[in-house]
Amino acid sequence: MIPVLLRDLRWRLLTLLLVSFALYALEPGFHQHEELDLQAVALGPLGISSTLSYFAGLAMIVLLAGFVSRDVREGHTRLFFAHPTSPLTFYATRWALAYVLTIIGATLFLVLGQVIAWGEFRGGWTGLILPAVSALIYGGLIAFFSVLLPRGDTWVVFLLFLPTFFPQLLTMGLAPLSPTVRDAILLLMPPHGALQEIWDGLLSGSVAWGAVAFAAAYGAVLLGAAGLILTLKEWP
Repeated sequence: MIPVLLRDLRWRLLTLLLVSFALYALEPGFHQHEELDLQAVALGPLGISSTLSYFAGLAMIVLLAGFVSRDVREGHTRLFFAHPTSPLTFYATRWALAYVLTIIGATLFLVLGQVIAWGEFRGGWTGLILPAVSALIYGGLIAFFSVLLPRGDTWVVFLLFLPTFFPQLLTMGLAPLSPTVRDAILLLMPPHGALQEIWDGLLSGSVAWGAVAFAAAYGAVLLGAAGLILTLKEWP
């Protein structure tokens, strides 16, 4: 089953390769014109974890875009579940494969990016915590919306991802709203603040486990909700 799923993902994996090239070009730590300043932690191996986080979020969106909704629209579920196959097991396997591929991709980005930019690998393994959590968050979001919506799930999650790159968009959008409504929306949004806290902790040499737990719980709750809907859903 895994080889078949990998074959279906081949063009999406190529897209991720292009995404990694773009993120490499945008990572300031990889483009220092002078010798690497070890005191500038944000430009060093641990600082790269923010870009790894972007990669992980985008990777889960790309690999899982429409992975339930499109199957339903195109009638593939009639074929998949014509045999005694559990929808929950089938889609959980696809999700898990995407997560593993994302973490492998983030690891390769961490190692190869340093070797290409700096001529050697200088560490930063702890920084993989951030992409691992980001992949869980956006993997949970794409799973939830792909089960819930008949179409447009990818665009919804991508719009939720955008404040990661452009936080001012979220600030501008929430500015006209009352504090109560603003707080409610922020509670439902991806936990950008927790991800920022994790990154800040990594730069200071510690792990903000509280923020890790909160962000991971956010993704886990969405995955649980998606799994529940899958279990209760009537399949054509």
